[in-house]
Amino acid sequence: MKNTSGNGKVFIIGLGDDGMAGLTDQSRRIVREAQLIIGSEQTLSRVPELTAEKLAVGTDLREVARRIEADRTTKRVVVLASGDPLFYGVARYLCERVGKEHFEVLPHVSSMQLAFARVKESWEDAYLTSLANKSIDEVVDRVRTAEKVGIFTSEECSPADFARELLNSDVSYFRGYVCENLGSPDERVTQGELAEIAEMSFASLNVLILVRKADQPDRAAAGDRLQLFGNPEDIFAQSRPKSGLITQAEVRAIALAQMNIRPGSVVWDIGAGSGSVAIEAAQIASGGTVYAVEM
Repeated sequence: MKNTSGNGKVFIIGLGDDGMAGLTDQSRRIVREAQLIIGSEQTLSRVPELTAEKLAVGTDLREVARRIEADRTTKRVVVLASGDPLFYGVARYLCERVGKEHFEVLPHVSSMQLAFARVKESWEDAYLTSLANKSIDEVVDRVRTAEKVGIFTSEECSPADFARELLNSDVSYFRGYVCENLGSPDERVTQGELAEIAEMSFASLNVLILVRKADQPDRAAAGDRLQLFGNPEDIFAQSRPKSGLITQAEVRAIALAQMNIRPGSVVWDIGAGSGSVAIEAAQIASGGTVYAVEM
């Protein structure tokens, strides 16, 4: 049987918890005309009324790619994914593996979008990430200097686990919101202090949102990361809303090296800003004096 959907194109369609009812007319028509529908068991369970062949797949996306490559020219193939397939979803991998030219992507509202809507916060300035493919230490460091954060948690690191990681790193200046089962009848949004969230249990389908409390400065990262000079930006406490204006570590290191500061030097930093240059100069001139002047 020849694929009549157009040159072997495969549609990757985002689906919400309300199944077919939440799709646009175009997406609904494409799904109904499909001859092979690929998706996770959870996603396929949302469209029980469809009679096309269904292939339930797990986390092995290579299997999905192989089946698409084998069937796309003979069948009308549709891949169903949750929310926006290009936002920490399956579409990126498939486009890279099989080729962008073979796909059309029709997104649904991402659960991240829904989560920010539920807590009535904008997300264009938020740090968005997933704990499924990032190290916890890396994410904690990024959260430290963020205003807002949206996180897809994982089975290995739940919202409670991550809240404890933040508290252990002295990052306590956020209010947390855990949005569970978004779009489902059992949807729930829980808000609280990080210490409260750290003691709670949540459904596996969740989004964690963190919103910095007003006028809370960053807290320097602890541990053995402190260098004589050229330290990372997040080592320094930075006032809000002017954080981000700190002299970058590479520029700071070159400047201090060129100044040829000695242990007994007297250093003047005029227009000190965050004070990062003056602080590191003081570490080098440990027996001297450093003056930092800022309006």
